[in-house]
Amino acid sequence: MVAHQQLVERVAAHGEVGDTDRAGRAIRAVVPSIARRLDEDTRRELHDSLPDSLWVEPPHAQDPEIERVERASGTSGIAQQVAGELGCVPEEGLHLARVVLAEIARSEPSVSAGLAAALPEDLAVWAADPAGAQGSADTGITGGPSRLDKETLDAALGRLPEWEGGTEGLSRTVRIPADRLPPLLSRIDRISGQAGHRAHHTRTADGIRFTVRTASVDAVTTADIDLAERIDQAVAEVGSGG
Repeated sequence: MVAHQQLVERVAAHGEVGDTDRAGRAIRAVVPSIARRLDEDTRRELHDSLPDSLWVEPPHAQDPEIERVERASGTSGIAQQVAGELGCVPEEGLHLARVVLAEIARSEPSVSAGLAAALPEDLAVWAADPAGAQGSADTGITGGPSRLDKETLDAALGRLPEWEGGTEGLSRTVRIPADRLPPLLSRIDRISGQAGHRAHHTRTADGIRFTVRTASVDAVTTADIDLAERIDQAVAEVGSGG
């Protein structure tokens, strides 16, 4: 059995998770979300591998119909459940699920196969082969941004109605008077510098078009969603004369 403090510290070691208090909360949020999708034997195996202090019995664990619905919800269901528990956005919930899964798999390799067999494919790899998953995609294990699957991206786009695109990149066209472009670009340049992540832009006949994507993984990541939200804020402020 992995020790409570050991697992908490391993999760907290990911800089974007924060401190050990948040790491513990993340584990307690992720574990029941995952456990809901496990068969009885695998759930028991996971339970036995974790200290009681980090185990939260999943609601409706013995209700086959509710479990069937939750399994069908896929990755986005897990992301939303974790986000609801922690009060964060779903893409952050997905990222935390990946981190916790990877560290459970590293600490207790005996449960990896059972977890991988029960989880959606894009999460299963983090249980089956956390090192390989880290090497094939920038998903936050080293503190970098998390690649978003289509379901989680669609959920994020619900907060970004002006943006369009898919997992390979998002764009927004802003129609704005020419005299407002310099202050807008100056503000976004400052935002990008603070975030350490930049948007591509091209001039249009009546404004400017922004595109966000993470070139290192050739996909949209959590960093791009954060940048798109900041761009929206800057457009609103500059457009109103701010």
